[in-house]
Amino acid sequence: MVVSTLQWVRWLVSVLMLLPVLARADLATEYLQGYARAVLDVQFSQYPVQVVAAHDDGRLVLSDAGCGPSDTRAAIETGFEATKRFARVLWQESDECVRAQAATIQPAAGTEAAVSKTETPATQTQQAQPLVMAIEALPVDELFKPLIADPRQPQFAIRYHRYKAAEDFNAASVSFGDYFGFASGVLEEYGISQIGLQGAVFAVFNLDAPSQDLINADYWIGVPLSFRRGPFSYLTRIYHQSSHLGDEFLLGDIGDLERVNLSYEDWETLVSYDWRKWRFYGGGGVILHSEPDIEPWHLQGGAEFRRPHFLGKFNLVAALDVQSTEEQDWHLNRSYQVGFAFGGQQGREVRLMLEHYRGFSPNGQFYTDRLRYTGAGVYFDF
Repeated sequence: MVVSTLQWVRWLVSVLMLLPVLARADLATEYLQGYARAVLDVQFSQYPVQVVAAHDDGRLVLSDAGCGPSDTRAAIETGFEATKRFARVLWQESDECVRAQAATIQPAAGTEAAVSKTETPATQTQQAQPLVMAIEALPVDELFKPLIADPRQPQFAIRYHRYKAAEDFNAASVSFGDYFGFASGVLEEYGISQIGLQGAVFAVFNLDAPSQDLINADYWIGVPLSFRRGPFSYLTRIYHQSSHLGDEFLLGDIGDLERVNLSYEDWETLVSYDWRKWRFYGGGGVILHSEPDIEPWHLQGGAEFRRPHFLGKFNLVAALDVQSTEEQDWHLNRSYQVGFAFGGQQGREVRLMLEHYRGFSPNGQFYTDRLRYTGAGVYFDF
């Protein structure tokens, strides 16, 4: 069974890698244009910048109707060069600065404009073309960005918490997880979509125990499908989670605890909206199968705030995540985080966060127990 599964995965990856070759050659520039629009939407949505042309030799032509100051242009150029997909960013010059039009109107088809005094795009006119899908195999970027304050977000993290539950103790929580993209598709101005794989392990240790016992470990794997258009991004995924108590914890004195091998498959959908320095999201899902049998419906919402360069190169980050489940009679589980983030190239980031949680435990079979914790964590986003 394992061998056949590995063969299926290898076959799927091979097919995805061949998709760009099988597509028409002219889809390469169409994909680059869609990719550039997505970068603008995610990182520079506050600026009235439009994509004019993208070339497979590494040139990207942008337009701000001549309105952008030099420092803003420099920041945008640095952001695109960091993606490693564009070697040089050129600006379409204009004699007039009309911010309202630049923010809402795409460059008109058939309009000729000088890109610079020394260089002109290979194609200066754009003809109406039928709607086509440009596909890239194994993309690097994740369209639906991870939720900062979600306690069960697949990511790398090390956290210290002071647990206040049935018994108070010092806890260490670690998680190992990431996202791997299989393929991205750009449907011209309609947006960009992506399918991938997510996996993670979430573990909690009792630091007050003589051998710092492993209390619980949750194993998580899912297949997400994401889509982005402008400031909106969407995520729908089916995932599996199974929970296991630690051996040292089981061998110790666990009192009246009834062991439950919690396992379930869940389907959830989330919508996210970026507005200036804010991000708002919400959605819900339904458990398709569970053991033991638990009520299926659940809701989730939250908000995130970022203030770039709050302290030099460090960004201020604050986040709130709220979840509610039918199984827990719709009581609110609230997670708060605030701290600083330091970002590098290609979207990598390290966050140092203070955090607080109040509600039912997110740790596996303890889902029926009330929990409150306060602590700090270090998060690594790749």
